[in-house]
Amino acid sequence: MIKKRKLPLVLCVAILLHSCISKKYINTSTSPTEISSLDYFEPYAYIHLIEKGNKPRLNDSLSMVSTKRIDSVLISQNKKFRIKNKIVVSSKKIEQIVENEFNFLIQSVVKKRKLANIPLTPTIDSILEARNQRFALGIIGTGFGRKKGNYGGQVAKGVAVGVLTLGLFAPIPIKSNLTLYAIIVDSQKNEVTFYNNTNPIEKPPTDPVNIEKQLYKLFDSYLFLK
Repeated sequence: MIKKRKLPLVLCVAILLHSCISKKYINTSTSPTEISSLDYFEPYAYIHLIEKGNKPRLNDSLSMVSTKRIDSVLISQNKKFRIKNKIVVSSKKIEQIVENEFNFLIQSVVKKRKLANIPLTPTIDSILEARNQRFALGIIGTGFGRKKGNYGGQVAKGVAVGVLTLGLFAPIPIKSNLTLYAIIVDSQKNEVTFYNNTNPIEKPPTDPVNIEKQLYKLFDSYLFLK
């Protein structure tokens, strides 16, 4: 049985408000040209399913599918993203620590709104040093989908509210969405060298075409030019 994970608060807020603004932070002490190759850690996805009562619940199946499809794009487009190897952590305990550390780093950047004075976390750093790898990439995806029939019901409710309020208030439900967060760490300088996130896109969080487009947006004008 897959153990359910708790979605970090800052990412949960972004999902609930649907108003996350894309924000890129670059550490100017490191030129993008220095990143000749990247190792990357297993992506993490926290995808909710909205069911009865319009309440979201973290869904293991959707999260797993999104994770695999993010991973698939990174592998298939490895040259474009300067990716060399995938870092596979054999220990489940250490894997959980790495996941928590990436969440912590992203939350730190979002909270401070800058990369300065955010040191690399110990476990990620030790893994990279053991591999003699300077740069590594972490990707986190958040979003939600709806159970079949839920969206139509919410649209009907929105129309009903619009009629009752004479059109002054008619909530339009979002069918589904996906936001990607990316962070590149530098074990040599013990710091975060790049951060970016996409705006939530109203597309299924497991759509491979949408995932690929969002990954391109994350690194456009940094790792490559379109």
